[in-house]
Amino acid sequence: MNKLTQINVVVLGRGLVGSAWLNGFAEQKAKLQNIADVKLVAVANSTKFLLDANGCDFEHVQNFNDFASGGDLSSLLAQLDGLNLTNVVVLDLTASTKVADAYLEFAERGWNVISANKIPLTKSTERHRLLVNCFKQNDCYWGINATVGAALPIQASLSELLQAGDKLHSISGVFSGSLSYLLTQYDGEQSFTDFVQQAQQAGVTEPDPRDDLSGTDVQRKLLILARVAGFSINLDDIEVEPLLPSDLLQGSINDFWSRKPQIDAYMAARFAEAKANGHKLAYQAKATVVNNIISGQVGLASLPTSNALTQLTPSDNVFTLTTEFYERNPLIIRGPGAGAIVTATAVNIDLNKFILQLAVAADVPA
Repeated sequence: MNKLTQINVVVLGRGLVGSAWLNGFAEQKAKLQNIADVKLVAVANSTKFLLDANGCDFEHVQNFNDFASGGDLSSLLAQLDGLNLTNVVVLDLTASTKVADAYLEFAERGWNVISANKIPLTKSTERHRLLVNCFKQNDCYWGINATVGAALPIQASLSELLQAGDKLHSISGVFSGSLSYLLTQYDGEQSFTDFVQQAQQAGVTEPDPRDDLSGTDVQRKLLILARVAGFSINLDDIEVEPLLPSDLLQGSINDFWSRKPQIDAYMAARFAEAKANGHKLAYQAKATVVNNIISGQVGLASLPTSNALTQLTPSDNVFTLTTEFYERNPLIIRGPGAGAIVTATAVNIDLNKFILQLAVAADVPA
């Protein structure tokens, strides 16, 4: 019997997604036990890390702050280098610019990466191209499914259709689970500001909800899908209208909450205007391809109730693909697109795909 290939997993990030992934690691490892020997060799946040080439102890992972050693990403990388590990897979479960800036180092080391972090995928076209080429040249896997739509198969569907000879005409949808949660439940009567605050306290939005309301997260996701479709554009090429006027989002978070009367009045007016037309509000992302040039817009839209974008349950994402094959009847992918568990599931989809590829290459019975 062939010896199982060892996979050495490094987890960066212990937030909601990181914790969800770590809580399910033992079960995932057991599912893969006949295919590969998966070891969790390191767990890190921005200031501390656990490291054990034989696999981190579950109790130590659960009580991370008590057992972790002090050190930043550079310290962790230096110690990992000393172990000379093969088949390293870095799970980037952060939203860190510092981690994003280290991707080139990961690829140069021959490490594979699975990203929930959107930042490295939305750098300039030059930087993005450099990263893609470096991963390819070093024969490294880069899984990015967790960056858009969580476990919904939007990226795989788009890639496979295009590889099969289809051509993209447009893609539109609701890409933010947080904004979907807010707009599917807002009724024009309640205080929108109070509703946002309740959602923040429930962990539905970012700690600073303006990170969601600004539309930047949706802008990044649309850029990622445009690049998956083969277009070389930058973040600034996608027009963004925040959910609320920009002047209401400026200053400190306390300034934001103090603008409750203006915020509530603005949203009530937009809701009433949509309702008068028999419409509903949705925070829409849309990219259209004309003569092989793509243009993108993100913003609050008033849409008919028959539109797929207005028929969501709270926190749903929906992606509508209009292609040469799906021109008259667009392909619609809908479901939970946010949340720690579904995002951790998307990470595992990529991890399993990588491990199965290795198993086939090593001729290990699956």
